[in-house]
Amino acid sequence: MAFAAAGIPYRIVERRGDLGGVWFENRYPGAACDVPSHLYSFSHAPFSWSRYFAGSREIHAYLRDVADRWDVHRHIRFGVEVTEARWDEAGGVWHATIVDANGVSEVLTAGMILSGVGAFNKPRLPDIPGMDRFDGPSVHTARYPDEGLDLSGKRVVLVGNGASAMQVGPAIADDVASLTIVNRTPQWVAPFPKFKQTIPEALQHLLAEFPLYRLWYRLRLSWAFNDKQYEALRQDPAWDGQGRSINAINDTHRRGLTAYIEAELGERRDLLPSVLPAYPPFGKRMLLDNGWYRTLARPHVRLVNGAVTEVLRDAVVTSDGVTHSADVIIWATGFDVVNMLAPMRVFGVGGRELHEDWDGDDARAYLGTTVPGYPNFFCLYGPNTQYGHGGSLISVLERQMHYVMSLLRQMFAGGISSVDVRRDVHDAYNAKVDETHAGLVWTYPGVEGYVRNSKGRIVVNNPFRILDMWRMTETADLADYHLGRASAPSRSAGVGR
Repeated sequence: MAFAAAGIPYRIVERRGDLGGVWFENRYPGAACDVPSHLYSFSHAPFSWSRYFAGSREIHAYLRDVADRWDVHRHIRFGVEVTEARWDEAGGVWHATIVDANGVSEVLTAGMILSGVGAFNKPRLPDIPGMDRFDGPSVHTARYPDEGLDLSGKRVVLVGNGASAMQVGPAIADDVASLTIVNRTPQWVAPFPKFKQTIPEALQHLLAEFPLYRLWYRLRLSWAFNDKQYEALRQDPAWDGQGRSINAINDTHRRGLTAYIEAELGERRDLLPSVLPAYPPFGKRMLLDNGWYRTLARPHVRLVNGAVTEVLRDAVVTSDGVTHSADVIIWATGFDVVNMLAPMRVFGVGGRELHEDWDGDDARAYLGTTVPGYPNFFCLYGPNTQYGHGGSLISVLERQMHYVMSLLRQMFAGGISSVDVRRDVHDAYNAKVDETHAGLVWTYPGVEGYVRNSKGRIVVNNPFRILDMWRMTETADLADYHLGRASAPSRSAGVGR
């Protein structure tokens, strides 16, 4: 949309048969967003949301509606995947190799590439003996069948207790004969009073007819779901939280959330040791309760601490040695988030390869967007761009594109054909990222999760206030870049998926 408004020709390649990314792929029962609908939308593209927190199908419909409104569909080639992108130093362009479902390859050429591959698109399945011998359906939540699964009267094992599992469990509990949930690490979960609530007609009318009210409503949501919680993330060196909290505010959250969990469990206080986290609140992304604890307390639901160690033809074995009968296994085991852009290979100046520069899972980028040695290559939802204390991914993408367009306007005005971020600028920014993270909850001893790579570094979460990142991305400074000049600068762009 930004390219079209600027008169820049572009094309999008998408490996799936439809747009939408995770909201096209995730069709499991209960799939929804934990960000308010009016925040999880583009600032320039309002929508008549039916619920305060939309389900995956409605979000997918929204994204298709946006593409229709801005005539994006005709720029998309579906069913093709970028396997390699290579910078041509002599020509000052990128050559991207794409492959279709039949294995037929083609090379596309563009003046710049934006990687829009995201992070939650590579399902992670554990390597467990016997997974191929199970007789019944065995699916990852991100590969749930379009037509669903018949769970009526079935013995279901749900592996995991993160965001996806907490949505699946309550959604299927009424249908199954039994539900065994294999729980490795308890999660902090906040009350969710607007779960599945529809937006009243009167509010719908206000939002549709009065743009100023809609903007105020969005701003109000931004305050509640953005930086308001930031102080709870800061480690206080003088605070003795015994590993369970990191400052006084954080401890207040802990006490309040604990009381909520106890109330939701009702008479099943015996479950408390299994569901109460030992790490501080916000150490992992705060989840919203959609009936999780009440589901755990139901008589036909069993919570098992540990992990699945073996899969049999009709059962799973957990780390305590117990065998659990199963007709269906649902793997809510998350995604390979830290190996960003993989398996796409990206080659920059001098033939250097991005994943070698990143040492596999140690991705770094200036403002999460640009990497030295890879001119005119921009990562959307790149390293250290996800907010762990709130925010909306849509806002992140808008700010990144705002920054990229600031660069492009200056490039076109100055006859600049390429920009390559300076190493010292990149390194100074990432040093600040690591320095700030050192004082936040995600580096606190005992806090683990998908945001940390194999080297112990936080590569997913952004450590700054959302307002700070807003300011950092407001205007690009050409002094931060090595500039390539040409008499006729290229105005073509490509977007990789």
